[in-house]
Amino acid sequence: MGKEKLILSLIIFSFLLLFNNLVMTTELPFFEINKTEIEQGCLLLITAEKDRIDKVRFNQAEYRFYLDEDSGLAISLLPVSYWLGPGTYELELSGADFKISREIKVLPGNFQESFITVDSSMEEIVRPQNEETVKRKERESQMIREARKESADKKLWQGNFLWPVEGRISSPFGATRYVNGVLNNRHSGIDIAAPRGTPVKAAADGMVKLAASLLSTGNTIIIDHGWYVTSSYSHLDSIKVKVGELVKKGDIIGTVGSTGVSTGPHLHWAVTVHGVFINPEEFLDIDL
Repeated sequence: MGKEKLILSLIIFSFLLLFNNLVMTTELPFFEINKTEIEQGCLLLITAEKDRIDKVRFNQAEYRFYLDEDSGLAISLLPVSYWLGPGTYELELSGADFKISREIKVLPGNFQESFITVDSSMEEIVRPQNEETVKRKERESQMIREARKESADKKLWQGNFLWPVEGRISSPFGATRYVNGVLNNRHSGIDIAAPRGTPVKAAADGMVKLAASLLSTGNTIIIDHGWYVTSSYSHLDSIKVKVGELVKKGDIIGTVGSTGVSTGPHLHWAVTVHGVFINPEEFLDIDL
């Protein structure tokens, strides 16, 4: 009996030793995370060896990597919503023979408060009571979702984004928005005040996915930049592009106006990543 136990112990020891050697010899892929502490409404950027990491999980959502043809590296863009509560979250990267975890600390965003006063006709758009208004807003929300539903696998833009118009920032990203004294939502983009008719530029190369007059946001353009990154331009006085048109960074796509729910001429500029609004200024600083 003692001999059998000895043999069994040797077998188990050999197995553990072999397993340990296999684990120790697994070569982990190169990867970099741009931030381990990040404010609400900002962007996590992961750069890695291509074809090594299969999945990225963050806040119960999975994200994929895209091949950056210029660098030959794989890149994944993870939006941190302005609704995501401050705290510590697990970021998990996994491949065929490894799993890596990192802690990401989400910090409170420095969000301001924004107050606007509108007339009764605009308040009906913001908080509709009429059934026809409700149905139109639902149809237009679906149009916006469809415009952002599909995206090019290829990165259509190069380098950083540019400001689409020069002017005073009248309402910053993420501001808690009150309409006629009642809490409405967070501000999904940046409002830039400028004279009516001021040319509005495409912030980066991309394809026009929406160019329409909408109830809330007025004359609106949505551009797909690939990798599920979109930019939108709202309250325009005029639209100078069509759906399906390819635009270049700096192209004139419209002019500043005050259409939709608006209290004066300005551009509402917003950026989404995987359908989540993030601070557009993130793309002014990231050179991809």
